[in-house]
Amino acid sequence: MKMLLSVVAVAGLSLSCDFHNHVHAMMAQEHGAPQSAAAAVSGQWKLSISTPHGPMKAAMQVKQDGTKITGKCEMDQMGTLAIDGTVDGKRVTFTLEIQGGQKITFLGVVNGEKMTGTTDPEGGEWTASRV
Repeated sequence: MKMLLSVVAVAGLSLSCDFHNHVHAMMAQEHGAPQSAAAAVSGQWKLSISTPHGPMKAAMQVKQDGTKITGKCEMDQMGTLAIDGTVDGKRVTFTLEIQGGQKITFLGVVNGEKMTGTTDPEGGEWTASRV
């Protein structure tokens, strides 16, 4: 009888540890753990944007601290705008605040020396090339 209780106790502890590890792994996924290392985007970029008013060009200076990016974007039509965003693996998201507090979000993918994506809310396409 003691042997049977010992086997049951050991089996119960093993299942408990496996369950704990599984729950821990699920919680890490739910809390937005990065999927992979952030692509390197620090530096100078030439930005081209398709807008309802025609194409626009800009120069971007991007600084990166882990997955967080900041910097500035200089456009002839709008002056200097602050960049604030993130990089998760090859996915990049950043926001520019334009006149009147309106924000435009750039959603895209980093592929080496290029970035491509779309803007929200306009849905326009954008590309950036490292200088």
